[in-house]
Amino acid sequence: MSWKDDTAESGGSSSAKCPNCSSNIFFNEKIGRLVCNFCGGIYIPETLAPTGSIENRDTEDAGEEENNKQEFICDSCGAAVVTDYNTSATFCAFCGSPTLIKRRLSRQFRPDVIIPFKVSKEEAIKNYSEWVKTHPGVPKEFRDSSTLDKITGFYVPFWLIDADCTTMINGSGEADGGADDRRVAHFTIDREVDFKMKRVPFDGCKKISNLLMEAIEPFDYSDLVPYNDMYLPGFYAQRYDTSALDMLDLIGIRFDSYAMNLVRRFAVSEYSSIEVSSRGSYAENFSQLYALLPVWFLNVKYKGLTYGLAVNGQTGEASGNLPISKWSIFKHSLLKAGKLVLPYILFMLILSTLVSFVFKPLGWEYFWSSMLIVNAILALGGAFIFWPLVVARYLDKKHEESITLDPAPGLEEYIDYKNGFNMRKNDRLAFMTSREDDILPPRRRRSSF
Repeated sequence: MSWKDDTAESGGSSSAKCPNCSSNIFFNEKIGRLVCNFCGGIYIPETLAPTGSIENRDTEDAGEEENNKQEFICDSCGAAVVTDYNTSATFCAFCGSPTLIKRRLSRQFRPDVIIPFKVSKEEAIKNYSEWVKTHPGVPKEFRDSSTLDKITGFYVPFWLIDADCTTMINGSGEADGGADDRRVAHFTIDREVDFKMKRVPFDGCKKISNLLMEAIEPFDYSDLVPYNDMYLPGFYAQRYDTSALDMLDLIGIRFDSYAMNLVRRFAVSEYSSIEVSSRGSYAENFSQLYALLPVWFLNVKYKGLTYGLAVNGQTGEASGNLPISKWSIFKHSLLKAGKLVLPYILFMLILSTLVSFVFKPLGWEYFWSSMLIVNAILALGGAFIFWPLVVARYLDKKHEESITLDPAPGLEEYIDYKNGFNMRKNDRLAFMTSREDDILPPRRRRSSF
């Protein structure tokens, strides 16, 4: 995020103490607030007034309520998953290792809320298979049933973050008077918008890509229910290994992008052009929910690299960070071209036969010779027509890298419309000018956002 410059100086000293626990507090430039890494308190730099908190969870020793659960630790990659005592694990879904160590829970495992699985394993594989068909060139290793059968149902830990956000913008804008008006109004732009973000999800598992999880968002929060161990049998639950405090930078960046999108919508619609001189935003009144969200997940190793694929266990949305095989692209290109080549071959045979009948009165040797010559000419011409199509598709730059994951859902998905937003608009007319001569084309709308 971008913040007011005066806050950076006031909170930069490490000697400031947390009003709650007396630990050192530090300024986090991404959210523009002082943060206590011990108790999770968040404070306004100028006044040390509290503005929400983000606490670490499940740090206490396991109690009797955890006796019905067990934990599997991968001896290869260190991944830890929680299951009930009736669910076993035979391999690690993150690295594929069969060496898993079973133990009783050593720490509490008490998320706040959970969305139960709605999509079965068979449905997940079907949805993924249909999605991967839309991406020609994915190697067969990512399409084989023997590979996909290893897909595993995980309850992935997410932090659902609420915050009150404020964004500011200063600059200048121009407004045309219309086709019959040669005047141009020049404004100074000064706006501040308050809005609330609700339950923005952040993946708390290091072993699962944040971008992959964003690609299968959103989840339907109407299915959120209080956490209950009864939803665990048959699935695995990943312990969080990245706390919400550890993700403040990522939280700040995402909230800042939402703030700028909101300002853009208000400002660009009113002016034909905008120049931004300064902008900033901050968030406060943080709160969190520790949630388990359902995901069918699998890591696949290919040519020394590991690629993840995932299916939303509630909505069925599928995505993956998958490689592209040039050989698969080449075969696909041949098949695409083949749909055009077959009619062309039929055309060749018909045309060569008709031409050959012209020479038939001269003898059968002329008939067959003329057919061979005509077919050879048509085949050579077809090669010049179709082969470049195959090569062009094979060399297409969009096939040179892995599949691009879908971005996280936009502002509309997580803004709290119920509580609305408040915009303080102090735009002012600065001066008027005349447009260029009528022979010039109309001014196009532009923005420096």
